[in-house]
Amino acid sequence: MPSKNKENIVAEKQHKHPFLWGFSIAILVLVVVSFVGAPFFRGLLSGGRDVVFGQFAGKDIKYTPNSYFARQLDSFVQKYQNTDTNSSNYQYQTYQIWKGAFDSTVFHMAILDNARESGLYISDHRVDKALTQYGPYMDNGKFSPEIYNSTPNSEKYATRQLYREELTQQQYLSDVSSTLSSEKEKAFVKGMSSPERSFKYVAFSFDTYPDSEVVSYGKENSALFAKSNLSRISLKDDKKTADALYKQLKDNPARFEEIAQNQSTDIYADKGGDMGWVRYHSLTGDFTDTKDLDTVFTLKSGEVSSLIKTPYGYSIYRVNNEKTNPDFTSEEDIADIRNYLLTNEKGKVEDYFVSKAEAFRKEASTSGFDTAGNVMNLTYHVTDYFPINYGNTYFMKHIRVLDDDKELSAAATDERALKALFSLKKDDTTEPLILNNSVVIAQLLDERSVSEDELAYLDAYYAYLVDQFRQESLYRKFLGSDKLKNNFLPVFSEKVLRTN
Repeated sequence: MPSKNKENIVAEKQHKHPFLWGFSIAILVLVVVSFVGAPFFRGLLSGGRDVVFGQFAGKDIKYTPNSYFARQLDSFVQKYQNTDTNSSNYQYQTYQIWKGAFDSTVFHMAILDNARESGLYISDHRVDKALTQYGPYMDNGKFSPEIYNSTPNSEKYATRQLYREELTQQQYLSDVSSTLSSEKEKAFVKGMSSPERSFKYVAFSFDTYPDSEVVSYGKENSALFAKSNLSRISLKDDKKTADALYKQLKDNPARFEEIAQNQSTDIYADKGGDMGWVRYHSLTGDFTDTKDLDTVFTLKSGEVSSLIKTPYGYSIYRVNNEKTNPDFTSEEDIADIRNYLLTNEKGKVEDYFVSKAEAFRKEASTSGFDTAGNVMNLTYHVTDYFPINYGNTYFMKHIRVLDDDKELSAAATDERALKALFSLKKDDTTEPLILNNSVVIAQLLDERSVSEDELAYLDAYYAYLVDQFRQESLYRKFLGSDKLKNNFLPVFSEKVLRTN
C-alpha cells in the first residue's frame, strides 16, 4: 500500500494535468464497460479463435476473446460504425480496424514492460479505490456490495487485473507528461515560428505521365506484363514432405484442388489454389530463380510445373489458361504498366518531369512565372504563410495551400526542400523539388515577421502541445522497438482475410 506522501504526489499530478488525467479515466471507464457489459465484435474472425500476431519482449501479441486486443478491436469497430465508410472498400476498412487494434495492443504491452523494468507499481489500495469509484460494481453512482459479491471470482480477478494494467498505463503516461520543459526551450520554438513565408508553385504530378511513355516502356519490357491464369500449391520448407505431395500430384493430377485446400499455406488454398490471371512481374518475388518463373510462363493449359524452391518453402503451379501478351491498347494493361513504373521505375518518371520542370523554370525566367504557366497549360497554387516547421510539429503552423492542393505539403518532412524554400529571394524560383509523386517549382511571394501577440498561444498551450508530441513520439518508438516481433501482415492475410 502506498504511503500518504505518494498518494499526495498522485493527487498533485491530477491537479497539474487535469485534461490528461480526465482523459485517461474516461478511457479506463470506457474499456471496463466494454469488458464487462458490451458484446465484442467477432464477425471478422469466426469462432473467436486465438490468434498470435507477433511478440513484444517475448510475450505473445494475442487476440483472444475478452483480451486487451479484443477490446481494442471492439473500440475501433465502433469508431468505424460511427463514421461514413465506403462499403466497397471493405478489405481496406478491415485492415485499418485490425491494424489499429494491433498497434494499440503493442503500445499497451510496451508501457507495461517499461513500467515493470522501471519498478512502477500500482498499489492494491489504488486499485480498490478505482473499483469503488467508477468500476463495474456501481448502482446509481455508488459502489454496490451486492453486485460485487454476486460476481464470480474469476470475473472479479480478471477485472482487477484489467484495472491494474490500465492504471499502470495511466500513471506511466502521466509521469512522461510530468517532465518539465524549460522557458529557454519555449523561447527557441517561438524563435523558429518567425519569419513566415508564402509561395506560389506549379506541380508536375506523376499521375500525368503520358500514356505514350507508358506504352513505350511496356513494349520495351513486354515480358514483365504478360499474364497467365494459374493455380498454386504453397508448401512449408520441408523437402521430404514437399516431395511426397508432389509425387501424389504427379500420380493423380486431378487431386490438385484437393491437395491445395488441405495442404497449401497461402491465401489461395480455400479456392483450391486458384490465383486467377497473374502478371509475370507480380510473381518475381515468389521465386528464388527467375528461370523457374520463365518456365511456368511457357507451360501449356493444364500442365503442372516441377516442385519449385521459393523464398518461403516450395511451390507447385498449374496453368489453367496459358500466357497472353500485353495489349497496349487496353486501358487495364496500360494502367498496370503505369503502376509498375511508379513502384519499380520511379526514377524514370522523375527524370521525365524534372526535364519538364527545368523547361518551365527557363520559360519563367524570361516571361514570368504566371505567363510560363499559361504557356505550358499549368495551374499555379498559392500557400498561406508558414514558418520552417520541419516534421509538422504541433507548435507552429503547417504548410497550407489556399486551394487545398497537397503537392507542396511533403516539403514539411524534406530538409532539402525547406532549405531551398527559405533560401529564396523575392520572386526567385527554386530548382525542381521532387516531393513524393510530383516535381515542384516554387516562387517566393512574401515574407513577414510574427508578432509576440500572435505567439502568445504558446505560453498558454505549450506544455499541452509538448505532452501530445511526447506521447506520439513514444508511440512511434514502441512500434519501432527491437523488442517487437511484428507478424501482423502475414497473419492478418491468412487468418482474417481468408476467413471472410
